[in-house]
Amino acid sequence: MSVSLKMDKIEYRAVIKFCVQEGLTPKEIYLKFIKVYGDSFPSFSTIKKWAVKKWAAEFKRGRTSLEDDICEEVQKVQQHQKSLNKCTIWYWMTGG
Repeated sequence: MSVSLKMDKIEYRAVIKFCVQEGLTPKEIYLKFIKVYGDSFPSFSTIKKWAVKKWAAEFKRGRTSLEDDICEEVQKVQQHQKSLNKCTIWYWMTGG
């Protein structure tokens, strides 16, 4: 049976998370995707075989978030921006 549902990567991750909690292996999860979606199985990396393994391992380790991680560079930029904001506030509060 082939289903023509369009799901985004978060929805696929939710299915992977559920299947991990059910005790399925990454291979079993991948095969379920193929069985259900057949020819309409998306080709984007979120549900490729390696991605199923990656996300299954993440959820097995206890990960709860379905969202992508913020890369370290983005975190550094965000921290730098926070520091600049604090300096600007201090500058204006002290009369510059």
